Amino acid sequence: MKIEVEGLSDLQTALRALGDPKAVRTALRAALRVAARPMLEAARAKVPVDEGNLKRSVKMAVAKGERPSSPEFGIVIGIDSNVQPARNIRRKTRSNGRSGGTYRDPGVAGVAPLIEFGKPGEPAAPFMRPAFDTEGEATIKRFGEVAGAEIERVAQRLARKRGGA
Repeated sequence: MKIEVEGLSDLQTALRALGDPKAVRTALRAALRVAARPMLEAARAKVPVDEGNLKRSVKMAVAKGERPSSPEFGIVIGIDSNVQPARNIRRKTRSNGRSGGTYRDPGVAGVAPLIEFGKPGEPAAPFMRPAFDTEGEATIKRFGEVAGAEIERVAQRLARKRGGA
Protein backbone atom coordinates (compact mmCIF):
# COMPACT_ATOMS: atom_id res chain seq x y z
CA MET A 1 0.00 0.00 0.00
CA LYS A 2 1.31 3.43 -0.91
CA ILE A 3 0.34 6.70 0.74
CA GLU A 4 1.12 10.01 -0.88
CA VAL A 5 0.81 13.25 1.03
CA GLU A 6 0.46 16.37 -1.08
CA GLY A 7 0.04 20.04 -0.35
CA LEU A 8 2.73 20.39 2.27
CA SER A 9 3.94 23.69 0.84
CA ASP A 10 5.72 24.78 4.05
CA LEU A 11 7.66 21.53 4.12
CA GLN A 12 8.53 21.83 0.43
CA THR A 13 9.77 25.39 0.97
CA ALA A 14 11.95 24.32 3.90
CA LEU A 15 13.39 21.45 1.90
CA ARG A 16 14.25 23.68 -1.07
CA ALA A 17 15.92 26.15 1.30
CA LEU A 18 18.39 23.46 2.34
CA GLY A 19 19.72 23.40 -1.20
CA ASP A 20 21.31 19.97 -0.81
CA PRO A 21 19.15 17.12 -2.22
CA LYS A 22 21.20 14.47 -0.40
CA ALA A 23 20.69 16.26 2.92
CA VAL A 24 16.96 16.50 2.21
CA ARG A 25 16.74 12.75 1.57
CA THR A 26 18.73 12.08 4.75
CA ALA A 27 16.40 14.24 6.85
CA LEU A 28 13.23 12.74 5.40
CA ARG A 29 14.46 9.15 5.67
CA ALA A 30 15.32 9.70 9.33
CA ALA A 31 11.88 11.22 9.93
CA LEU A 32 10.18 8.31 8.16
CA ARG A 33 12.09 5.77 10.25
CA VAL A 34 11.08 7.47 13.50
CA ALA A 35 7.46 7.87 12.37
CA ALA A 36 7.12 4.26 11.16
CA ARG A 37 8.80 2.57 14.16
CA PRO A 38 5.49 2.18 16.13
CA MET A 39 3.89 0.52 13.08
CA LEU A 40 6.80 -1.93 12.95
CA GLU A 41 6.43 -2.68 16.65
CA ALA A 42 2.66 -3.14 16.27
CA ALA A 43 3.20 -5.69 13.48
CA ARG A 44 5.77 -7.57 15.56
CA ALA A 45 3.44 -7.58 18.57
CA LYS A 46 0.64 -9.20 16.55
CA VAL A 47 2.73 -12.03 15.05
CA PRO A 48 1.71 -15.42 16.42
CA VAL A 49 4.88 -16.93 17.88
CA ASP A 50 5.92 -20.52 17.30
CA GLU A 51 9.71 -20.46 17.16
CA GLY A 52 10.00 -16.69 16.87
CA ASN A 53 11.56 -16.63 13.38
CA LEU A 54 8.62 -14.80 11.84
CA LYS A 55 8.59 -12.17 14.58
CA ARG A 56 12.33 -11.58 14.12
CA SER A 57 11.88 -11.33 10.35
CA VAL A 58 9.45 -8.37 10.47
CA LYS A 59 11.75 -5.48 9.60
CA MET A 60 11.81 -1.97 8.22
CA ALA A 61 13.89 -0.85 5.24
CA VAL A 62 14.19 2.22 3.04
CA ALA A 63 12.62 1.79 -0.41
CA LYS A 64 14.40 3.94 -2.96
CA GLY A 65 13.00 5.40 -6.17
CA GLU A 66 13.31 3.61 -9.48
CA ARG A 67 16.31 5.71 -10.52
CA PRO A 68 19.30 6.44 -8.27
CA SER A 69 18.75 10.18 -8.78
CA SER A 70 15.03 9.90 -8.00
CA PRO A 71 13.85 12.02 -5.06
CA GLU A 72 11.18 9.40 -4.30
CA PHE A 73 11.67 6.98 -1.46
CA GLY A 74 9.70 5.45 1.33
CA ILE A 75 9.75 2.96 4.14
CA VAL A 76 8.81 -0.68 3.67
CA ILE A 77 7.77 -2.81 6.61
CA GLY A 78 7.82 -6.44 5.62
CA ILE A 79 9.38 -9.87 5.95
CA ASP A 80 13.15 -10.29 5.74
CA SER A 81 13.61 -13.69 4.12
CA ASN A 82 17.23 -13.85 5.31
CA VAL A 83 16.12 -14.57 8.90
CA GLN A 84 15.12 -18.10 7.95
CA PRO A 85 15.63 -18.58 4.20
CA ALA A 86 13.93 -21.26 2.14
CA ARG A 87 15.94 -24.46 1.89
CA ASN A 88 15.80 -28.09 0.85
CA ILE A 89 15.65 -30.52 3.78
CA ARG A 90 16.57 -34.20 3.59
CA ARG A 91 13.98 -36.44 5.16
CA LYS A 92 15.12 -38.96 7.74
CA THR A 93 16.20 -42.37 6.53
CA ARG A 94 13.41 -44.89 6.39
CA SER A 95 13.49 -48.06 8.47
CA ASN A 96 14.38 -50.06 5.34
CA GLY A 97 17.57 -47.98 4.95
CA ARG A 98 16.38 -46.01 1.94
CA SER A 99 16.46 -42.23 1.88
CA GLY A 100 13.24 -40.46 2.66
CA GLY A 101 13.85 -37.89 -0.10
CA THR A 102 13.83 -34.15 0.32
CA TYR A 103 11.25 -31.44 0.77
CA ARG A 104 11.30 -27.68 0.40
CA ASP A 105 11.01 -25.65 3.61
CA PRO A 106 9.58 -22.32 2.41
CA GLY A 107 11.20 -20.27 5.19
CA VAL A 108 9.56 -17.26 6.80
CA ALA A 109 8.83 -15.50 3.50
CA GLY A 110 6.81 -18.50 2.36
CA VAL A 111 5.00 -18.99 5.67
CA ALA A 112 4.13 -15.34 6.38
CA PRO A 113 1.35 -15.04 3.74
CA LEU A 114 -0.20 -18.29 4.98
CA ILE A 115 -0.37 -16.87 8.48
CA GLU A 116 -1.52 -13.40 7.39
CA PHE A 117 -4.27 -14.62 5.04
CA GLY A 118 -4.90 -18.18 6.27
CA LYS A 119 -5.21 -21.37 4.27
CA PRO A 120 -7.86 -24.06 3.89
CA GLY A 121 -8.58 -25.49 7.31
CA GLU A 122 -6.52 -22.87 9.12
CA PRO A 123 -7.93 -19.40 9.83
CA ALA A 124 -5.99 -16.24 9.13
CA ALA A 125 -3.99 -14.63 11.93
CA PRO A 126 -3.28 -11.24 10.36
CA PHE A 127 -0.49 -9.11 11.78
CA MET A 128 0.59 -6.69 9.01
CA ARG A 129 -2.81 -5.28 8.03
CA PRO A 130 -3.99 -4.66 11.61
CA ALA A 131 -0.72 -2.83 12.32
CA PHE A 132 -1.30 -0.62 9.29
CA ASP A 133 -4.93 -0.04 10.23
CA THR A 134 -4.11 0.99 13.81
CA GLU A 135 -0.92 2.97 13.12
CA GLY A 136 -1.37 4.33 9.57
CA GLU A 137 -2.90 7.71 10.38
CA ALA A 138 -0.72 8.16 13.46
CA THR A 139 2.38 7.46 11.36
CA ILE A 140 1.49 10.26 8.96
CA LYS A 141 0.94 12.66 11.88
CA ARG A 142 4.22 11.61 13.53
CA PHE A 143 6.04 12.14 10.25
CA GLY A 144 4.70 15.70 10.08
CA GLU A 145 5.88 16.36 13.64
CA VAL A 146 9.29 14.72 13.26
CA ALA A 147 10.11 16.00 9.76
CA GLY A 148 10.39 19.62 10.92
CA ALA A 149 12.85 18.74 13.67
CA GLU A 150 14.92 16.59 11.29
CA ILE A 151 15.04 19.35 8.68
CA GLU A 152 16.22 21.84 11.33
CA ARG A 153 18.87 19.39 12.52
CA VAL A 154 20.18 18.86 8.99
CA ALA A 155 20.02 22.61 8.26
CA GLN A 156 22.15 23.32 11.33
CA ARG A 157 24.64 20.68 10.30
CA LEU A 158 24.82 22.14 6.77
CA ALA A 159 25.26 25.66 8.18
CA ARG A 160 28.19 24.51 10.34
CA LYS A 161 29.68 22.68 7.38
CA ARG A 162 29.33 25.69 5.07
CA GLY A 163 30.55 28.11 7.73
CA GLY A 164 33.61 26.02 8.54
CA ALA A 165 34.54 25.51 4.89
